[in-house]
Amino acid sequence: MTFSKILCPTDFSAGAKQALLVAVRIARATGAELVIAHAWYVPASPYALEPLFPSHFIQQIIDEAKHGLNEAVEEAVAAGAQHVSGTLLAGVPALEIVDELGRDTYDLCIIGTHGRSGLARVMVGSVAEKVVRHSPCSVLAVRPGGEAHPFHHVLVPTDFSESAMHALDLAATLVDPSGRITLLHVTEVAGMYSGDAPIPDFARDIEQRAAAALEREVGRVQHTTTATVRGSSRAGFAGIHTLASLDVDPSIDLIVMGTHGRKGIKRVLLGSVAEKTVRHAHCPVLVVRRRA
Repeated sequence: MTFSKILCPTDFSAGAKQALLVAVRIARATGAELVIAHAWYVPASPYALEPLFPSHFIQQIIDEAKHGLNEAVEEAVAAGAQHVSGTLLAGVPALEIVDELGRDTYDLCIIGTHGRSGLARVMVGSVAEKVVRHSPCSVLAVRPGGEAHPFHHVLVPTDFSESAMHALDLAATLVDPSGRITLLHVTEVAGMYSGDAPIPDFARDIEQRAAAALEREVGRVQHTTTATVRGSSRAGFAGIHTLASLDVDPSIDLIVMGTHGRKGIKRVLLGSVAEKTVRHAHCPVLVVRRRA
């Protein structure tokens, strides 16, 4: 399992440059074609009869966008990318990136995130989160800072679904051969038991089934990698324990997780575990999605 074509959007920020370094490393390791994209955008005028900016100013924006894109391609080539090109998009960045991913046979998008916080980001969301939500393929969200080194400790949350199994298989191809994978399963039970109260029989049965499934998955993927694979189980809420794992073990440098792709008002109000993880994790997060 590998990648054949990677899209790396850029706005020329520090986060985008970090994402490009990661994209180059993965493209080199997999032999994938790398396409660097930049979307230039000028907001529409609030007055229908008059343009917001004069034409020469818009042309300057386009020229600067082309120049920045060419520099990004040159940087990727200098960093060792074998098959790299640039594409200039025009329009709202998140929409244009998702459209570009749908137009071609990309199997991975690597995008930087600015890691905004507070009410503004809750109401508006970042470009990275919008791409994670709507992309037809897997998305790796990369935060600024650090080095684009191989991934040595990969955390893979699992609910034993087909999507989660695919995420685990992909993690095995991305982790350093001498690294390790932690497969995390969180058992969520309605009316969660706590304190000194006895564990109900149904909850005990669920935990036993989950432990057996976790052991099977660890054994299955251990045969495919030289990295160390271990299982970890928790009781509670998946999103909370996924993020808490980063505090408990700072050596985790990548999270790989599947997504069920919920849609509609339920996902707008609650968000998915994947998007919450992208929003709050301090390390790169790969949200795995198979192309239809």
